[in-house]
Amino acid sequence: MILKLLLSSYLLLFSSEPFKYSSVKNPENYPLYKTRYEYEIYWGFINVGSAYIEVSDVVQISSGAYAYKIVSEAFSSSFINNFFKVRDKNIAYLDTNFKRSYGYYKNINEGRYSFEEYTVFDYINKNYYGEKIKNGVAKKHFGSLAEDVFDVLSSLYLYLNPREKEIDISNIKILTQKIWNLNVKNYGIEKIKIDSKKIKAYKLEPKVGEDGIFVSKKGRSLYVYISKDERVPVMLEAEVFIGSVIAKIRNFRKK
Repeated sequence: MILKLLLSSYLLLFSSEPFKYSSVKNPENYPLYKTRYEYEIYWGFINVGSAYIEVSDVVQISSGAYAYKIVSEAFSSSFINNFFKVRDKNIAYLDTNFKRSYGYYKNINEGRYSFEEYTVFDYINKNYYGEKIKNGVAKKHFGSLAEDVFDVLSSLYLYLNPREKEIDISNIKILTQKIWNLNVKNYGIEKIKIDSKKIKAYKLEPKVGEDGIFVSKKGRSLYVYISKDERVPVMLEAEVFIGSVIAKIRNFRKK
């Protein structure tokens, strides 16, 4: 009983996000602050959930180093909760100059599949370290870090940068317990329809090692549609256990 209580206390502590960075005094001076994208998720014509991605804060990592705190959450609807309850949370720290990430945190709960994980990218000491908890078992990971890397969530923002004239970003390294090359297949510009509006958007298929962006299990793909003009992620199409689901943008806020 004592061991069980200690383990429960440890898991509760871990779930409160391990990063303790301080907020900057004037976050409104940073262009991405409070940028938010909200989505409705559909399986066919059935609404099965909602999600959002938001730059919730700007924090100081170290002297002269600042980062956007990006938060993403996904929730299944009351209908789908009876079959496959989803409560996912991802946090990432993207350098305000888009040159690197400083780490990430995941709390994934999808049906019976769940885990928590964090990784810190320590450029000063040239290493990374973190921990993953799955089925009550904690496993540490660490390694050397000799170059700038990104986490999966923050890498999405490289494609939302309007300073890039075309969607063609290469030589990006992703760190998820180990370092991967980010491979993105660009299918070109397609016309998609959201509600009654037609939008020209790049269709991208990001792949990171054995996983796709936001896809937790091997062998499942995700397509991201980014509007050509405003660089907004207007639609996401993912393969999950029930088939293909589509997340369509419901609302977005940009400075």
